[in-house]
Amino acid sequence: MRIDMALQDSLLLSFKQRVRRMMNMRNMASCTVLVLVLIPALSRANAHGDGVPSLVYGLETLNAAQRETVDRFVLEHERPTGELKVLAERHGIAVRSSAALRHLFPHSRFVVIPWNFQLDPAAKHLYSVPGGIYDVLVISDAGLQESVLHSSGNHEEFGVFLRQHRVKVKNKTMACEVSRARADIYISRLSLCSDVRRNSSEWLLSYTEMPFRPISSYEEVREAYYYRLELDSSGVVLNGRYVCETLERRKIATEKSAGDH
Repeated sequence: MRIDMALQDSLLLSFKQRVRRMMNMRNMASCTVLVLVLIPALSRANAHGDGVPSLVYGLETLNAAQRETVDRFVLEHERPTGELKVLAERHGIAVRSSAALRHLFPHSRFVVIPWNFQLDPAAKHLYSVPGGIYDVLVISDAGLQESVLHSSGNHEEFGVFLRQHRVKVKNKTMACEVSRARADIYISRLSLCSDVRRNSSEWLLSYTEMPFRPISSYEEVREAYYYRLELDSSGVVLNGRYVCETLERRKIATEKSAGDH
């Protein structure tokens, strides 16, 4: 697979790196990746189970310095020429906001920037292009870029962002607040506030067990999806990572194996 070398000079993860990260997740513990896709139809209100919506606003809600940061980020990371074009979907750029985000990060704004990969017809056989890729650009009140949270991969950038803001998770209420904030950022479909404390330094956020699914003609697995947080002794987040864990593996019963021999 050949990738335009210009992409590798970008501060953004290159397209090739993104594909590798997505493939790594597909192979992790024989899990099926939950593809997180930015769906325009959900952009206005992504209601939680408790009825509290995560709203999306236009860029007019940003101040001048913040809008300038968004424009600069888009211009720096777009690649409008070449056999593989990377273009921001400007009509889909919007600001996500919710009670959880405002509570945990009162001085940060979260701007969703969807990316569109366009292939030259003559180069279609050279690339495998994923869809639904977006970045969440985090900007301070002063218009400074704080972080870039990628929709692909294991969402480790979110854990780094939590550590930078010294977010603490000391009980289930705090864990639920972080779960809500993460769901608002990534439009997550995992169960909210189904958080499990594994030990004093580890939380499994949005813990969701799935039913058995076949992975071959003779074997099936049961898996759990969650966002794992590691904490220090005072409860401050050290890092985070999206995980798919295989809970159980078994042979698929067939008529021949189930009957008498």
